Amino acid sequence: MKSITLFALAAAAVLQTATAAKCGSQDCGKDSPCCVRGYCNANAMYCIPFNCEVQNSYSADSCWDTAHCVKSNVNFGSANAFAQIADYKGDPSKTAFVSQFEPSNAKVVGGELQMELVKQGDGKGFGATVTNTRAIQYGTVTAVMRSGSVSGGVVSSFIIRNDKLGDEIDFEFVGADKSTVESNYYWHDQLDYTKMVKSQVLSDTTKNDHTYQIQWTPDQIVWVVDGNAFRTVKRSETWDAGSGTFKYPDSEAYVSFSIWDGGSGAQGTADWAGGAIQWGQGPFVAGVKSVDIDCYYKGNETTYTPPGSSGGDDDDGKSSSDDDEDDESSTDKSSKDDDKSSKDDDKSSSDDDESSEDDDESSNDKTSKDSDKSSKHSSNDDESDSKDASSDQSSEDSSDEPESDDSVDEETGSSEDLDESSDTSSSTMLTASLSAVVAAMAAACAF
Repeated sequence: MKSITLFALAAAAVLQTATAAKCGSQDCGKDSPCCVRGYCNANAMYCIPFNCEVQNSYSADSCWDTAHCVKSNVNFGSANAFAQIADYKGDPSKTAFVSQFEPSNAKVVGGELQMELVKQGDGKGFGATVTNTRAIQYGTVTAVMRSGSVSGGVVSSFIIRNDKLGDEIDFEFVGADKSTVESNYYWHDQLDYTKMVKSQVLSDTTKNDHTYQIQWTPDQIVWVVDGNAFRTVKRSETWDAGSGTFKYPDSEAYVSFSIWDGGSGAQGTADWAGGAIQWGQGPFVAGVKSVDIDCYYKGNETTYTPPGSSGGDDDDGKSSSDDDEDDESSTDKSSKDDDKSSKDDDKSSSDDDESSEDDDESSNDKTSKDSDKSSKHSSNDDESDSKDASSDQSSEDSSDEPESDDSVDEETGSSEDLDESSDTSSSTMLTASLSAVVAAMAAACAF
């Protein structure tokens, strides 16, 4: 009986190793624990929460902890405003925004964050995406910026998005119309461009800075330009009777800015963006001067230990002190528990009041979903493809990687080296487990 028990336990160890979560064709090892789209590494590009795939990584705590919203005013003339992802070490109090791509077409010039769309060898555009290092669930985000969409086909964006769930609230600029900005929202990547609403007429958005604001609460979203609210969507209006749910973006998400090639996407996206890019009209540079973030839930993070710092090996990634947080917020220190209780009350009240709403989103708005989804948010995939070869090569040294909606893609070169490292680690683990089986069998025989 003892021999059977010992053998079963040892066999279970091997089975657990053999059935561990796969990162593409490999298992991430301890030295390269974070998985993104089939590749493993230990740098920010792979371990940052909005990229890292927890279920496919080495362990449940391999991905860096999510840093939550604190009230902040980001002026891109300050040293802590922006960093390339290769230089980001996981401390949001030292870096407010990071570029998601390597090589990067984002930089700070004269106190302005600039993101450029450049032409690649295949004729398509390769742009930039810059993302906040803290996640937000409800709040008011205000940006002073100008569009880079000088030509049709060029799309500039100011977005609050959860890439993993597909919830999004956005401002988007298309080169076909420089006198307005478009507003839209999506729930779980169910793209419906027919819900787009344009702003009032503005002075040329590519030459002039305007102030764009998204007010996001559990009950409604308001889009504001230069102090004028031009659109409001109430949660009650998003009730879908067919699925029995409110199709309202409500998941924790990240603020980001980007410029990308919509003209080379699927036909629906290309038409919306204004057709093929006229490269002779360039350069195409979007600029952001400042970003104000006011969290809906106050004080929901007062401590945070970055990876690799003192205490950073704790499972929850928290520490008892965080002096750097004072740089971002000196007022938002109220109780997290009180805010969560308030949040639950708000949602409960909202659900009770709105459960009888009619279905305002019918299924006839789905025709462009498949083609446009693979174009609008995947046009940055093309950027990722071109970046990944150099990204994975430089990640052998320290840290790199691309991503916006998709990070590391198929056209990776030296990522094979990462595969070999990861496979070696997996092989070692399997060998150790097999040794355990042999030892257990020997022990069983002794009994």
